[in-house]
This record gives sequence, C-alpha cells and structure tokens, in this order.
Amino acid sequence: MITHDYSEWHEPEKPPFTVEELVNAVKELMMRYHVPFDEALKHLQEKGIPYNQFLKVGGLDELIQGFLDQLNQQKQDILGQHRLDDLLSKLEEDIRRKGAELDQQIAKLKDNDLLANFRNDLEHRNPSQLYTLSWKVARHKDKKAPEIANSLRKLTELIQKMNALEELHQEQAFTGDKSLTIPEAERVKEKLEMLENLQQQLMDALEYGDLFNMDLEQLEKTLGQEAAQAFDAKREELRRQFNEALQSTGQVDYDEGTDIYKLTPGAARKIGEKALKEVFSRLFTDGVGRHHATYTGEGNVEMTVTKPYEFGDSLSHLDLPSSLLNSAIRQLGTNAAPGKIRIDSRDFMVHQTKGAASTAIVMLIDQSGSMARFGRFYNAKKLALALDTLIRTEYPEDKLSFVCFSTFAKQVSIGAIPELAPKEITVMGGGMNLRVDMSNGLSEKSRDFVPEHFTNLQKGLELARVLLANSDTKNKSILLITDGAPTAFYEDHYLYLTYPPNERTYQRTLREVRAVTDEGITINTFMMGDDFESGYFGEGEFLEKMHKINKGRLIYPAPDKLTQFVLKDYLDQKNKLIQI
Repeated sequence: MITHDYSEWHEPEKPPFTVEELVNAVKELMMRYHVPFDEALKHLQEKGIPYNQFLKVGGLDELIQGFLDQLNQQKQDILGQHRLDDLLSKLEEDIRRKGAELDQQIAKLKDNDLLANFRNDLEHRNPSQLYTLSWKVARHKDKKAPEIANSLRKLTELIQKMNALEELHQEQAFTGDKSLTIPEAERVKEKLEMLENLQQQLMDALEYGDLFNMDLEQLEKTLGQEAAQAFDAKREELRRQFNEALQSTGQVDYDEGTDIYKLTPGAARKIGEKALKEVFSRLFTDGVGRHHATYTGEGNVEMTVTKPYEFGDSLSHLDLPSSLLNSAIRQLGTNAAPGKIRIDSRDFMVHQTKGAASTAIVMLIDQSGSMARFGRFYNAKKLALALDTLIRTEYPEDKLSFVCFSTFAKQVSIGAIPELAPKEITVMGGGMNLRVDMSNGLSEKSRDFVPEHFTNLQKGLELARVLLANSDTKNKSILLITDGAPTAFYEDHYLYLTYPPNERTYQRTLREVRAVTDEGITINTFMMGDDFESGYFGEGEFLEKMHKINKGRLIYPAPDKLTQFVLKDYLDQKNKLIQI
C-alpha cells in the first residue's frame, strides 16, 4: 500500500539573479565605462559573483565546510597551547623602565616642550607621535641628542609591538600554559592571521560563490597538496559550468587559449533592441508610426487595393483570387466547358503598391576626449545600437555604417561598439600646434607620442564620404554625433593638431564639407556639447558656414535625449523619402 503525505507547498528559493541578468549587468558596465566584456566580468567576479546561487557542483559545499573545520581546529590548537599575559606584563615593565630613563635624558636637553610632548605621547602609547618626536630630538643642538633620539626610536618600536600583541590578546582567547618570547609571539600572530584570512576566503566561497579569489598556494601550505587539488578540481568544474552557461545565452564567446570572454555581435544587437524599446515607448505615443503614403506608384510595399493590369505592371503583385473571379464572370454565357476557367491578361488584377526609398547612412561618432563627459559617449553608443536595430528590423533596405573619429578615423563594426571608449586626454592645459609627418605612415612606436584625443572631423567626413560613394542609392546622409569644434586636420602628408582651433583648421574641414556636399550627401549634426555656444574661438561661425554649405539639419539634444532625437529624425525623414 502506498501512503501519501501532504503538506503546504512552498515555492523553492530562487537564485538572486540568472546568467542572463548577469550578462545584462556586464553589458551595462561595458556601455557606461567603455571597457571590454572580459574586464567588466572580472570586475564583477572580484566583487564576488555568487556562482553557487545558480550553479551547483556536487560536494563543493561539503568540501569547503571540511576545510573550515580543519582551519578552526588548527586555530584552537594554537590558542590552547600558548599564553600572552606573561609577555605583555614583561613588555609593560620594560617600557616603563626605558621610559623613565629617557625622561631623565630628555630633561637634560632643557627643552620643556620636548619633555612635555614625550611624557604625553608615552602615557598615551602613541608611536607615530613618538617617531616625530625622535626626529625633533635628533635636530637638537646638544651633542647627546642623536643618542637620545636613537633610544627613543627603539622605545617606539617596543611600544608598537606591545600594542599589536595587546590587540591580539584582546581578539583571541589564549588558554594555554606556554609563555612566548616576542619573536615567538609575532610568529603566532602571523599564523593566526593567515588562518583567519583563509577562513574568510573559504566563507566567501561558500556564501557568495567567490571561488576565484582563493589563495590556492596558501591553502596547499596549510592543509596539504591533496586539499588544494580537490578544491581546484571543484573550482574548474564550476568554471566549466559557468562558461557553458554564459555561452548558452548566445551572447558570449569564450576563448580557452587566452581565457578571455567576448561579447557576440548578437549581444550588441540585444542592447540595441532594449534601447529601441525604451525610446519607442515614448516616440510612438507622440504619433510617430510606420511609413504612410497617400499616392500609389511602383514600389515594393503592397497594398490591399487592386487595379486592372496594365502593360508594364509587375506580375509579382498579381491578385490571383480577383483575377480568377474576373475570368469566371467573363466566361458566363459562353460555350466554355463547365468547371474550366480560361484566364488571360484581360482578367488580371494587380495590387497597387507604394514606393519605399532606400537610404545609405554613415553614423559619424566623435571619439575625442571631451566625449567622456556627462554621459555623451555612452548615449552615442546607445544610439548606434538602437539605430542599427531599427534599420535591421524595420527598414532592411537601408544601409548603416559606423565611423569613429578622434585624431584618426576608422570604420567600426556593430559588435565592437559596446566596448568603444573615448580617447584618453594625454595633454593637459595650454595650447598645442603639432605637425606630424605621415608620409610613411605612423609606426606603433610613433603613435605613442601622438595624442589621440583631438577632433579630426575632416578625416571622419572623408572616410564617411568614401563609404557612401560605394552605395547605389540616391539618398545618402551622415549622422554626425559630436560635442565640439574640429581640432585636427590633414594637409598633404602632414597631420596637424591645433588647440585652440584656428581658421586654418576650420577651412580644411569646410573643404571636406564641400566635397561631401558635391556628392549629394546630407550632414545632419547632433551637437551634445556647449562648446559652439561659447564662441570663444569662432566655433559658432564655423558651424554656420558648415551648414550653409551642406544645408543639413543642426540639433542640440541633451545627451540622455540623443537617441530619441535621432530616431525620431530618422523616421520623419524616412517618411518624406517614400516615393508617392
């Protein structure tokens, strides 16, 4: 007979977070602090990721608890063998005796301030003040002053040892009979501290899953090689499970050879999807929707409305049910065989269509040093990922590329964006007017001496123009995300770095603006900084000339509103490009 016992059901305790949530936390660190995935993950590991809360390795908890019991037994053995009170009494007696001797010696210096300070510092057992006093005594004019200062330093060292052993005696319950000398007591203190340190590491491993900050070498010295090997085996098993769990999310790759984790391009897209949802929750409530057109025409957006077929219409939009119905109606009353329909071009009905214009876009991201301020670069990266998601999911006919520019410029992939960082400012204060010979390129060694935090808008525009030249679409634009005026440019085979920016910098940049404009490319600028508004170095005049040449739009969004502004602008312009 089977007996069933029933009791109140309790939902099992859930882990504090999932692997998916861990990956999301790492991605947020990457975006905000501009570090690689591996570095952000190690930061969380150092903080103590509770692996044991969501990954279980059989026997690990029991193994760690066994180690803790062994360490505690070693500690109790030491405390049960030794005593400190005899040594402390002896040290106190020595300090009083030597203090009295020094009191008489310092009194002979006939400096009342020195004597008063000595008596006060000795009474309060203040080593730092006594060390300072020994330095003052050594500078005294009396010929015996150096000897007295040396004795004072020795007394200070004795007090330091006394203080440390008193603290140990208060913290630990010594119950043994064996008296200790000072060297023996110091070795006991060191041993107890090492045991407690190991205990703390093991308790962190047990409670928080912090297995990778364990001092394995010290564990081996204390509990033996077998214990260290057993712990390491369990730790490696957990590491393997952790790697598999991370990779199972589809967002993380792991290189065993280098022991480095990397974010996959798909993970970068997930950041974009999240950012897009955040922005669209606001955008669509403002009435921004999908594309609409009021007139019909040749295109790839099929409508429900149909029309009779005309020569030249694409049969890919044939409305088959309506065409068959037309054929059946036309053959009523004729001699056509019953049940058979003969269809010809007179019966064809085709869906009317709306045109959809494609666009080629280069997002030009300022990577100069000032972009690190006020969350500018963080929001620029967030925008890049969100815009990529929007185009990839809703407007796949559009092409989006990314170019980052600082002193130099380069094209970047979507997968590289989360860990991109503004260039570190390496030259502080004052002006700069540097010319770099680029005729033979720039070696890695030479690059170390060239500041990379300048703003070479000219080179960024040039690279964007070259990328857009390869696009077949007529609609080409550059989304310029920046916070300040250009401070670098190329001329012939020289690179010039200029701060503050000057007219020559502006003119070389405007020359590239004209080249971009001549190729029918629109520059839409989203200015996150207030540098142009200050106008100290003619920035506002440069901006006015730039947009007079190109006729693009200029918007001043706050950094946290950047993504919303750009996506809304993209959707608005996309609607205008629909062929109607």
